[in-house]
Amino acid sequence: MLRIIAKIFGTLFLVLAVITAVLDLTRTIANSSLTVTALGLEWREFHVASLQNLQVGIERHLAAPWLWSAVIQNILLLPSWIVFFVLALLFLWLGRTPERRWQKRFGR
Repeated sequence: MLRIIAKIFGTLFLVLAVITAVLDLTRTIANSSLTVTALGLEWREFHVASLQNLQVGIERHLAAPWLWSAVIQNILLLPSWIVFFVLALLFLWLGRTPERRWQKRFGR
């Protein structure tokens, strides 16, 4: 059951990676210069309140302001398609079906 959920999330993140890469490519062609949109900027344009709630939740409720300033902010500065692609690879790897030894030995 968890493999199916991981595969669904992996596929969803892969679709988001392709969509954001196409958006960046379209902006690059329209501007005639390389345009890469950061994840934080796209998140802020999409729903600013959830981004602010995430910051408050991490800094106050987890009592880890270093996590926001050192880790999360650096992730939010990365291009969105790279972040979604890495998440897709991670979830698809977690959702893979492990190969059994007898399948390798005797074929299938």
